[in-house]
Amino acid sequence: MNSTKIISIDFGSSRISAMAGEVLDNGALRILSEESKPSDDIKWGIVDKPTGASYKVSELLKLLKNSARIPEVTQVSVSLGAKSMKNKVHTISRFVGKPNVVADNLLADMLAECEKNFQREDIDVFDIIPLSYSLDGTRLDEPVGKKATQITANYNVVYGQKIIKSELERCFDRTGIVLGYSPLAIEAISTVLLEDHERQAGCAIINFGGTTTTVGVYHDGVLQNLLVVPLGGKNITKDIQELGISEAHAEKLKCLQGFALERLVENPMYVQIPSEDPTGVPVRISTKFLATIIEARLEEMMAPIVNLISGLKFTLEEGIVITGGGSKMRNIIDLVAEKTGINVRFGDHTDWLSDDTNSKFYEPEFSQLVGTLLLTNEYILEHPEEVAEEEPKKGTKLPRKKLGETNF
Repeated sequence: MNSTKIISIDFGSSRISAMAGEVLDNGALRILSEESKPSDDIKWGIVDKPTGASYKVSELLKLLKNSARIPEVTQVSVSLGAKSMKNKVHTISRFVGKPNVVADNLLADMLAECEKNFQREDIDVFDIIPLSYSLDGTRLDEPVGKKATQITANYNVVYGQKIIKSELERCFDRTGIVLGYSPLAIEAISTVLLEDHERQAGCAIINFGGTTTTVGVYHDGVLQNLLVVPLGGKNITKDIQELGISEAHAEKLKCLQGFALERLVENPMYVQIPSEDPTGVPVRISTKFLATIIEARLEEMMAPIVNLISGLKFTLEEGIVITGGGSKMRNIIDLVAEKTGINVRFGDHTDWLSDDTNSKFYEPEFSQLVGTLLLTNEYILEHPEEVAEEEPKKGTKLPRKKLGETNF
């Protein structure tokens, strides 16, 4: 992969999108081009039809080569966020041994032991995030070089079914393109939506996707909790479709007349939609009733999220940030605030984009792709010796940078 021109692919539930970009000297991302195709090859963030997905990826990359003027595409990055992905805190303790000084190789061995403890035939470990270290019972953020008899480390292990990565790899095997760096989707999103102080003080991100809604909770600077709810905007569309209209009309009705809260429909009206049955009479739908359908499904999505947040042992002092295509639903910010009792705001990744960026890329559905490109750029510069390897890389915690910093 060219270190200045990076390509990332987003396997969405209704579209597969590919984006090419380059990071400028001031840290801003210049988007060179973006191509997308409708797709029904992905379910809950997992490649369901590798042959169909690989064909669309090949077509998208051909288009991207021309539109972004890239001579050859050999490697791409894909962020991971799918049903069954979850996290668990795991503790490893070791005696330091003489000369009783903590060394880098000891931490590496402990990390490897942590990963080994989660190895199963049907499970992949996608990331291991150090949460805290303690030396002889005293917590330290940087233990290397410190003297101690015993060291204890707490890790946040993100894992899930092997099918998540195996089907993704099957898709790329058919294209001849190397699947390179694969960070967690929630980490890619947090890269462009959260500041360091927000991760430190406590903040949650909710990404409203097509078939999944993903939650990442940050505290003490790192990801503490991950939850993938197997429900999203397409489920709302299908609920509306049950009224007897086509999926296309249901999606359009949701976007143009939908409200997340029925009580906030100020000027109710009736909307007449063609019946899905060509011989049937048009369907007359009240916008108040439409809102009750949407609100009911959103409440179902929010229930496990509310359970997660209410069970936290720390406070989300910086509130909740929402993003994703589903976050554009009217009044959804009010619904999330009402259900959680926490301050909610919309995510904004535009500060990371160069001044010549097309405004269409300001939309929240592009946050994940933008974050993946930036993380991939950091990974390439931090691990130049690994870039040429063909083995897929799992997520690695990288330092966060702001615009204006040039020492990536």
